[in-house]
Amino acid sequence: MAHEYTLSTFLKQTPKPLLKAYFDKVGILGGVDFVGLAKRDCEPIILAMDALDDDVRSDVERDFQDMFMLADKAGTQIILDETSLAGLKVADEIEAMENHYHRALWLFLNHRDRRVNGATIFENCLRFAHMKDLSFTNAKRRKDLPKREPRFDQPTLDGMAEALRAVYRKQGRGHRCVVEHALRPGPDRHCYFAYPEDYTTSELQYEGEDLRRQCRKSVFQIVFVYRPDEGVLEISAPGQKKDIEVLQEVFCRYALEMDSLPPRTNDRCYELNGLKRADFAFPTEPADQIDKVEVVALRMNVVGNRRRRITVEQDPNSGETLHGWMKAALNEQRVPLRMFDVTHARFKVTWRARPGEKAKTLTFSLTAPDSTSLKDLPQHNAIKRYLKPWKLTN
Repeated sequence: MAHEYTLSTFLKQTPKPLLKAYFDKVGILGGVDFVGLAKRDCEPIILAMDALDDDVRSDVERDFQDMFMLADKAGTQIILDETSLAGLKVADEIEAMENHYHRALWLFLNHRDRRVNGATIFENCLRFAHMKDLSFTNAKRRKDLPKREPRFDQPTLDGMAEALRAVYRKQGRGHRCVVEHALRPGPDRHCYFAYPEDYTTSELQYEGEDLRRQCRKSVFQIVFVYRPDEGVLEISAPGQKKDIEVLQEVFCRYALEMDSLPPRTNDRCYELNGLKRADFAFPTEPADQIDKVEVVALRMNVVGNRRRRITVEQDPNSGETLHGWMKAALNEQRVPLRMFDVTHARFKVTWRARPGEKAKTLTFSLTAPDSTSLKDLPQHNAIKRYLKPWKLTN
């Protein structure tokens, strides 16, 4: 089910003492008896909010929607990462909180104004929460850039902003632009957030009791994510291939101090044919606490004829391995595996369980030449580090 904001859901899920702390902080709704409200009773709060001035109510709902962006599993991990990066030893406190909504409002109340490297902890968490919902497609990725630390001083960011303004002024937008930088560790990802001004639009809005059409100047977002240890640049931005190449060149000229975008080399990423072997190894480090890695599905195309393919999947309840099922299902004398190229593989990773807890698992896929379902999340990044040792990537 989609994670969609509604005021009633937010109020029902958030602990009432924290809601009281929020409203006390902004100095409104003092007449609501938060202590006497049942856990899922939110009607008195909604009625009290309905009586607020439009501007005040809008500010409250904006705050709630910002917190809602962090009120899920991925948001909690972002909060853990950013508070740790800021030097706060609060991981146990955060994990002991009632739910994700509790953690998001706690962060807002305690760290909305605490600045680390120019931005508040809450602002950084919100940036990364928005980023996790963006699309970073293979067509907008470069894997063959120099493996060097990029620049992110203010003159570099201002230069990128000016270059982006020039790019989008040709489209009749981009009159203003700001570029901001944030670093995510484990592995290092340099994230550049660009906010060019978009086209002027109009929409219906209420002015008091009157419904009027108002002009509005919004921004659109561009995100550059650079991994210096791999020389990989990912971009989330509107546009086709030629548009993205212009953005790649802007990044290379300013952040990497290159004269131009280098010619594209062969950036084929995943080599999956080894997975046909039953003895394919997945070595891991003890510190990562990974219990086992299993191949649970393979899609194989006949060499020279990509329209002919077979898919083999493991039944998790059968007690049989994928390769055991392949051996039983395929007659290798008539259809030898060397006739096939593996074009898609699905894996299941299981971590060792902590006492009293259920073991964490992750299912992900790799598709040749360079597509993956792995995202920019801590468990996913741990697996990305192993793709080269496992000889799944060059």
